[in-house]
Amino acid sequence: MTEITGNIRSPFWPHPKGPAHVIDPVAFVLALLGAPLVVTLATFWAFIPIFALIFGAPAYLICGTPALLWYLRRYEARPLAIGGLAVVVNTATLPILLWTDILPGWQGVNDMLIMFGGFGGVFAFLWGLAFGWLYPNFRRGFFAPITPNAIPEQKGD
Repeated sequence: MTEITGNIRSPFWPHPKGPAHVIDPVAFVLALLGAPLVVTLATFWAFIPIFALIFGAPAYLICGTPALLWYLRRYEARPLAIGGLAVVVNTATLPILLWTDILPGWQGVNDMLIMFGGFGGVFAFLWGLAFGWLYPNFRRGFFAPITPNAIPEQKGD
């Protein structure tokens, strides 16, 4: 039976085209939760990052986690690329956030665009940069990619 299910080609669950990377779950969670906190602690004097943490954290966790998992399974953690991915995910989820706020009758569309589109895009990029910097630093050796010079030679014996 496994030979039947092992060869399924589905557009809904395609096989990865390249080699998949193993994600370190501890490093992922620490970087995921630590990135907004690091950015907020570094820029708390501006007062806006405190509100960005309060308003942006749910969208960051709900939408950012699957995007980061998808990215890290396929590519190495590069801060600028993850920052760009965060901006793309923030921009893609902006219509959903606007729709949920317009639906109950709240008509502050311009305020929502400025808050989630403007400030949200800036902080999404900063949080993505911080995640891309924290994750490789937290990753343990077992989950790190193997490179030819990664194994030290034993001298003696």
